[in-house]
Amino acid sequence: MIFSLIRFSMRTPYVVFSVMSLLLASFFNIAQAKSSSNLLELPAVDSDLANKSVLMAITPTNDAILAVGERGHIIKWQNNNNWQQQQSPVSVAITDVTILSDGSKIAVGHDGVILKVASDSTAWRTVFTGKEITSLTIEQLKKQQEILQQLLLKTQDEDELEALTYQLDDLAFAIKDNQIELKSGPNKPLLSVTRTSNDILFASGAYGILLSSKDTGETWKLVSNQLDNPDSFHLNAVIATSDDQLYIVGENGTGFHSTDVGQTWSVMALPYSGSLFGIIANTVNVLPPSIGDNIATDDNNATDDNNPTNSTQLVAFGLQGNILISLDGGGHWQHKKLPSSTSLLGGNFSKQGKVYLVGHGGLIVSFDPENPSSLNIKKHPSGAAFSSVLVKDNALILAGQFGISQWPLKEEE
Repeated sequence: MIFSLIRFSMRTPYVVFSVMSLLLASFFNIAQAKSSSNLLELPAVDSDLANKSVLMAITPTNDAILAVGERGHIIKWQNNNNWQQQQSPVSVAITDVTILSDGSKIAVGHDGVILKVASDSTAWRTVFTGKEITSLTIEQLKKQQEILQQLLLKTQDEDELEALTYQLDDLAFAIKDNQIELKSGPNKPLLSVTRTSNDILFASGAYGILLSSKDTGETWKLVSNQLDNPDSFHLNAVIATSDDQLYIVGENGTGFHSTDVGQTWSVMALPYSGSLFGIIANTVNVLPPSIGDNIATDDNNATDDNNPTNSTQLVAFGLQGNILISLDGGGHWQHKKLPSSTSLLGGNFSKQGKVYLVGHGGLIVSFDPENPSSLNIKKHPSGAAFSSVLVKDNALILAGQFGISQWPLKEEE
């Protein structure tokens, strides 16, 4: 297949195309399988090489690492000699995964698929597909159509009449396109999934798709219309912070922020207009500047002004080595660019607050977000494209083009 790591940067009819794509020998096998059967109904094939296949996202569990990737592969991994493939009901690429507070897990992927598994099971089940996305989209478009038709009947202004007529024409075309898609089958991928502290879920994807679930992923609602995204730019990543702030980044420098668990969203003014493929967050305690000079000797004299406050550090990354850094939860941003034009696809914070980013060509970048000028740039000897990274036991766990690998960390890294 074409290895895209499921990150969009261009308008494409299907997710297996990307400017970062690498051609793998299995492409023709996948294409043939796609034409002969519905991959949403074809369970993933058990493979002794699943841990070496393209893996797109990893997340830690209590005793292992959960990895998801191409061909519907879902893997519980301790090391490359100790891993187990779990039962996946689909053969489409799985792009991201998250774990709920009760231990159940949610994964998202191509063709709008959403999978779920209980904490005590390894047999995943399908709870949602792109067919539902298309149906929900048609439903929303028809509601908009009804509203505009009512306005058209009430208005007498010629300019308003003309504008409403154009909008209704656009809606009619959009409804027709989605009705065609409903017959031909889903083709819009989900690219990212996250949860809040009380297990409200959000999944984002291509063409501006945003879904939410308030019942631990059993049912989903289309909430794309809550975003100011009239061009339906791809939403490549959605994250929730420890204090339930929500952030989305995507195509064309798109960025959104919610402070009320997704009820409303504001547009982030980002200093970069290219594609962003991911965003990571770290909440830190910040001491007031005067705390060292104004220490209360009596508890009754202490003030709230002297108490540490939480601050959210954000790092967004993407096309051609562009990095955006905020130390105040997205209020202000600093734009950094790598010396090379290598794209960055995944990232994470260490427990010590250090940033690790990974990307094409084995690229591994690390830095202190408060001192981003001191970038440490390394290259993995495999030269593989990496899409996800975890920091564990003085090593990086890397997932990407050739499965999972480990990179020992030195003190200076």
